[in-house]
Amino acid sequence: MLDLAAKTVSSGPKAPKRSIDSVYALHRKYGTLRRFPKGSFVFTKGSVPVGSYFIENGLLKVCQFTEEGRDVTFFIRKTGDAFGLAEIVLGQNHPCYAQCLHDSQIWVLDAAIIQEKIHSDHEVMSDILYTMTDRLIHHQSTVELLISKPVPWRLAWLLQQLGTPVGDGDSRIDLVLNHEEISNMIGCSRQTVSELLSKWKAQGIISYDRKHIVLHNVQAVFGAGGMN
Repeated sequence: MLDLAAKTVSSGPKAPKRSIDSVYALHRKYGTLRRFPKGSFVFTKGSVPVGSYFIENGLLKVCQFTEEGRDVTFFIRKTGDAFGLAEIVLGQNHPCYAQCLHDSQIWVLDAAIIQEKIHSDHEVMSDILYTMTDRLIHHQSTVELLISKPVPWRLAWLLQQLGTPVGDGDSRIDLVLNHEEISNMIGCSRQTVSELLSKWKAQGIISYDRKHIVLHNVQAVFGAGGMN
């Protein structure tokens, strides 16, 4: 359960460093480092998984498009994240789209190598299993907060997901999403996003310009005071 008044708030899966390093090493040893420009798709819905991915540097969203053309984002993937493993393990096509929000460098590892390593290397299989299970638990928490938490909480959570620590407890977010895209991700109106960001700026919780947001005090948002 995510606790509104918790002293710390999870910003993503916390798999053991050995598991993360092992998956990274596997992609670096056998994979190919590719460049994906902003806006390009790493894979599309319904496509056959040709490989798994590890983000060397970049940011992307795992999303879906509605019949009305709306973009619904489920997850953010950033530097240090692996993705695309589950489809290979399950032997099924991609259920969503993966689209780059930044110019990104991503290791691409052939699906056949993943399948071979899962069957022949117990350590690799264990690390991949742990990484996927840890992410599943994180996704359950994400679904819970999107359903049960108020809009300010959800917006603060998203900013924390997008942020990169810059020292003194601050996080910096490059503005790769406009207010409407953010509102689609957290289930509210664009006007609500604009109003919350303006209020938090006046309170000194964040500062921002056209290109960046700096999150100074995330706990003020997650705590009771941030909900006012």
